[in-house]
Amino acid sequence: MTKINVARLVKPGQPLECGTADMPAPGPKDVRVRVAACGLVPNTYNIVNGRTPFILQDLPAVFGLDVSGTIDAVGENVLHLKVGDRVYVDPFLTCETCHHCRRGRRDLCAYHCLRGYCAWSPEAVPLLNSYPLGGMSEYILSPHNKVALLPDSIDFLTAARFGYIGTTFGALAKGGFGPGQTLLINGITGTLGVAAVAIALGMGASRILGTGRNRELLAKVRQMAPERVDVKSAEDGDVVSWVQSQTAGYGVDVLYDCLGVGGDTESTNKLITAVKDGGKAVLVAGGAVGDVGRPYFEHLMHDVQIMGSQWFTDIDLERMIAMIASGAIDMSYLNHRQFSLSEVNDAINFIGNRPGGFTNVVVIPGQFGQLASL
Repeated sequence: MTKINVARLVKPGQPLECGTADMPAPGPKDVRVRVAACGLVPNTYNIVNGRTPFILQDLPAVFGLDVSGTIDAVGENVLHLKVGDRVYVDPFLTCETCHHCRRGRRDLCAYHCLRGYCAWSPEAVPLLNSYPLGGMSEYILSPHNKVALLPDSIDFLTAARFGYIGTTFGALAKGGFGPGQTLLINGITGTLGVAAVAIALGMGASRILGTGRNRELLAKVRQMAPERVDVKSAEDGDVVSWVQSQTAGYGVDVLYDCLGVGGDTESTNKLITAVKDGGKAVLVAGGAVGDVGRPYFEHLMHDVQIMGSQWFTDIDLERMIAMIASGAIDMSYLNHRQFSLSEVNDAINFIGNRPGGFTNVVVIPGQFGQLASL
């Protein structure tokens, strides 16, 4: 049996262990992907170190979320996809048969989980265990309907970030964001926040406002489009009054709240009041602490919709890829930081220091541990 190199999570709080596993064989409706790059985001550090409430698959297990690579084998019942196709592998797994899946809301599937990463309920663990190889592996298996074709103009390193870029794209789409609208981003300097700036610019935003704490990164965010982007440190006074002053007193069309793990929802509640009457607030900060809401009468009078968004739909992913490929969404802001599989723990510690949303941390599981940008 051919062996492949992998990195396993044995126990939360301990370093990942590098080793080998058997080369997986695709099932009838699976594809096998030779992994070019596996993306890491800041929450990776929290999960590996047991600092989140999420449920892990049975351990030890090969860890790793977002993957880009090349199909190297297909199951006998796979149509359309073929060996040699360049793909992004969507790790969001669903049962396809529950009430929510059947009505087209796979994001609400009772059994949804992220392959190689975590689940939200004990009932989802069997599905999580059914694809035991995460992205820290030379090869992985995926259901054939969970891969998206990549045009040659999108490099593997950028595609390995698609889980979080897609999370932002899906959230803005769900919030109905579009040309000529104004956007407020809470947590603008992070992985999700910087992506929101690039995506909203591509969607035709007239104005993007954002708040965060890292002044150096705030300045860098503003330089993405100085004529359309403005920022304010959360430590520099009343952000709500600032937003009102920037929007002729009306407030923004959409609030995108993407605080990091451990963020305090006090700022979220304040910024919801900066949304214009009839606007929307989209919440994606799964690790934020506290309650969100407004008094009954304020809901009645201002009609601000508060909604959550966990991931992205297949349609969102296809549209996002098309917009990136065409240049409508400019991903050149990403600074790729590559690590070999043997350096996986260095990569996790690096991302744990929260380098900000401009840095794309990727592990290259292949033999050489370095990948050209295309």
